Amino acid sequence: VEQFVIDSKETKLFNPGIKRDKFGTVDPKNPKTLVVETKTFDYKRKVGVYIPAQYKACTAAPFMVVHDGPGQANGYKTILDNLIAQKRIPPIVLIAVQNGGGDAQGHERGKEYDNMNGDYATYIETEVLPRVEKNYNVKLTKDPDGRAAMGNSSGGSAALIMAWVRNDLYHRVLTTSGTCGNQA
Repeated sequence: VEQFVIDSKETKLFNPGIKRDKFGTVDPKNPKTLVVETKTFDYKRKVGVYIPAQYKACTAAPFMVVHDGPGQANGYKTILDNLIAQKRIPPIVLIAVQNGGGDAQGHERGKEYDNMNGDYATYIETEVLPRVEKNYNVKLTKDPDGRAAMGNSSGGSAALIMAWVRNDLYHRVLTTSGTCGNQA
């Protein structure tokens, strides 16, 4: 499992990021609404990449994008190695992308994962995947049937949104709940 870093200052989308100092306050004009004050900030995003030994150079590899960090790559490496060795799946590249920081309203992670505008899928397509191909001399498939997105909690939401909004890019989605790990 290899790792690289993307500096937000070097990207077009999600540059700069957002964060909040406090959770928020109730809007006095509408008590059902929370006012969240944010500020911009620059951040660095780690990306973990697992390329199986069986990958053949210059061939288009299927891949899976996993949300919430490069640590996920180490966890799934053994599972993928076993499934590949058993010939239950083809050699598949795993790309584990760290979120931009924080959580929920007013933070970069919430902005990326918890919306339906497709920006995060576009970010993965235009900012992350080209860097993976360049840094590791791997060719990633363009076939939506060879692409998967996976996540837990809001990362699961991000995976679902990627496939929902950009079904031209992703046909496979795996999600789990944030507390019990049950598949959704």
